[in-house]
Amino acid sequence: LFISLKFFGVLGSSKKAPERKTKKSIKTVTTMKVANSTLPIQIKSTGSILAKDRTVLYSEVQGVFERTSKQFKPGVRYSKGQALIRINNSEFSASVKSQRINFKSLIIGLLADIKFDYPNEFATWKQYANSINSENKLSELPKSSNENFNNFISGKSVITNYYSIKNLETRLNKYTIYAPFSGVLVTANITPGTLISPGQKLGEFIRTGTYELELNVNAGMTDFLKIGKTVTLFNTDKSNTYQGKVSRINSQIDRTSQTIQLFVEVRSNELNEGEYLEADINAQKVTDVFEINRSLIVDENHVFLVKDSLLVKQPISVIHSNENTLIIKGLKDSSELVSIPVPGGYQGMKVAVKN
Repeated sequence: LFISLKFFGVLGSSKKAPERKTKKSIKTVTTMKVANSTLPIQIKSTGSILAKDRTVLYSEVQGVFERTSKQFKPGVRYSKGQALIRINNSEFSASVKSQRINFKSLIIGLLADIKFDYPNEFATWKQYANSINSENKLSELPKSSNENFNNFISGKSVITNYYSIKNLETRLNKYTIYAPFSGVLVTANITPGTLISPGQKLGEFIRTGTYELELNVNAGMTDFLKIGKTVTLFNTDKSNTYQGKVSRINSQIDRTSQTIQLFVEVRSNELNEGEYLEADINAQKVTDVFEINRSLIVDENHVFLVKDSLLVKQPISVIHSNENTLIIKGLKDSSELVSIPVPGGYQGMKVAVKN
């Protein structure tokens, strides 16, 4: 038994493990030659149009909303200068009328002193006192070059009372809100009989026919976009075409998206606020650029080139983004660009090229 065990131990130690042959696999990649050229930049973007002229209606006074010649409802059109909102002002109006009469009495009470001490001013101020009535706004105070007389009038609180009444007259005007331009009411937050409070939003009024389209454009395109540039606009089904112009460009760049705001003005009576339009802007031709598929971008701003059968990460600059492609700069002519994404590719990876 001992001899048998010893024999099997010698046989076991003499066995060698078989060598494992590792076969290195080399990925095959498809490349294309880079040929930089001059390409036109076509900016396409979609957005909804908003009225260029918009007035948000707020109340500065308190009272009950009264009916006007037209119903205060969305879709109702008003001409410039037509009353949009009328708030009951009977109580405040009576107070203003009372103040006017008191002011007239104040001046009449001073006429005797004016006639005795400042005879040259008497006729003017008597005429001014006679012009005051409770229904009309106060006229401008007569001006005098006599400094002593001006001090006399000021000391009798004439100027103070005058401006107090003018302040009340200004406030009285705020009980009626007039249309600043011809347009349409798009929002109505009150109905006749509503008690209105100061600071309350009453509605929104817009001018029809002139609209603005807000677009977000790559910040790198600012050098190619100028105010006044013509823009072609389409509706969603592209059945109608409109011509617009770049009216404003925001100089601030959005940090997250690296885009800027571009505003296009378009005029048409066929359009309505909130309608979606597609913009097509012929910005400018860019030289020494190359167009690639979006899927070829690696780590946000790199692409893979092949040099000496090795992958090389090349930094690039994105000039413009299209729907499926990118126009880039930073590649040399005749460089071998990987044209199909390489899963798991890395810097220095050995590859075989299949053109």
